[in-house]
Amino acid sequence: MPDGVQIQTDQVNEFAQDLRADADKGFASAADRGADLHAHGVVFGAHIDSAAVLAAKKRYARALENTDANLRTYKLAAGILADVAEQIARDFAHADMTSEAAQLHVQKLLSGAIADADRAIAEGAA
Repeated sequence: MPDGVQIQTDQVNEFAQDLRADADKGFASAADRGADLHAHGVVFGAHIDSAAVLAAKKRYARALENTDANLRTYKLAAGILADVAEQIARDFAHADMTSEAAQLHVQKLLSGAIADADRAIAEGAA
């Protein structure tokens, strides 16, 4: 096997399409369904005056908020990674992947995508 990065651009492109479908349909759909299901808030124990029930309701509400935020963040990060996978497939469809320049380009694209996803996640958490 030759040195360097071996990229099957068709498979990278297919991966990007699958990831984008997960982002656009899977994660987004799950977040929307969760928001619809819990739009009314946390209603269990509404007629029970108990500190333990109130604490459980607060924890449940936080868990719902965290789940929603995670699904939306996953959608964003998956979209960013799908973009870079598509870019790699386009850039290297006919490239000599044994060259150092090609390897550095792939590394730069991936590092940039990771930085973009990290930034988007940090902004979403703020």
